[in-house]
Amino acid sequence: MKKHILHISLLLFTCIGWINLVNAQDLFSKFEKNKNISSVIVNQKMFDMMSNVKVEPANNEEKRYFELIKKLSSLKVFNTKHSVEKNNLKDAVEAYYSQGKLKEFASKKDSYHLVTIYINKEGNEKEVNELILLNEGLTPETETIVLIITGQFSINELSSLTQKMNLPLGDSLQKL
Repeated sequence: MKKHILHISLLLFTCIGWINLVNAQDLFSKFEKNKNISSVIVNQKMFDMMSNVKVEPANNEEKRYFELIKKLSSLKVFNTKHSVEKNNLKDAVEAYYSQGKLKEFASKKDSYHLVTIYINKEGNEKEVNELILLNEGLTPETETIVLIITGQFSINELSSLTQKMNLPLGDSLQKL
């Protein structure tokens, strides 16, 4: 009887975790086809293909880049200058943060942007398995950007990837 209760409890916790993951995906998937929001989506299969490219790294930065690619499972970038959609992006990040899986890692504000980085650490103390970067455009002319990265990686490794892929905010990670 105790084994049955243990198995049912384990199944229940697994289902709850899966529902939270699906909920997070639903929060952001609605932006992928939105005409007012530009997006870049890189999935696990693309990272696998990129890591299998037979290229000798020319320097240590390229070597770190190829090592990081092997550790990532998805990357999503959403950006817009449309005021309603800027609020929708911010609301989605706040809704996901309110679920309690993320912790605020760092933030930085200037005249035009408020950059906030949220992370989800599980297991290894030095690695992150999810990072969400919200760059709120504080003026009508500046865009709001959301960067979502999943995998097993360290924060220090990310800036080379975002710069190499010419993603918005590549240097923001270094400056924080």
